[in-house]
Amino acid sequence: MGVSAIEARTIQFDRAPIGTRGYDEPSVDAFLDRVADTLDGQDDLTASDVHDIAFAKSPLSKRGYDPASVDTFLRHVESTLAANTLAASGYYIAPALEHSHARKPLWRRVRS
Repeated sequence: MGVSAIEARTIQFDRAPIGTRGYDEPSVDAFLDRVADTLDGQDDLTASDVHDIAFAKSPLSKRGYDPASVDTFLRHVESTLAANTLAASGYYIAPALEHSHARKPLWRRVRS
C-alpha cells in the first residue's frame, strides 16, 4: 500500500544518533508538505523529483532527522508516486533504489 497525504503530514522521524548531524528538519518538513500536497492533487512532484532531492545537514548545535529513516520513507514516497504515474500514463522507468538524500559536499558537486 502506498503512502497517504495524512501519513506524509504526520510522520515523525527519529533524531540522528548522538555525535552526528542529520538532515535539516525545516527542509525535510517543507518537502514533506509538498509531498502531501502532491498526494492530495494540489502540487506536481514526480518520483524523480523525490529521488533527486538533497537535504543539507542540520546546524552544528542540532542533531536533525536520522538520514536512514528519512531515506526509507522517501523511497516509499517515490514508489507511491511511481505507481501513480504508471497508472496514469502506462509507464515509468525507476532510478536505482539505493540512494541517499544527503547534499553532496561542494568538492563533489564541482567534479562531476
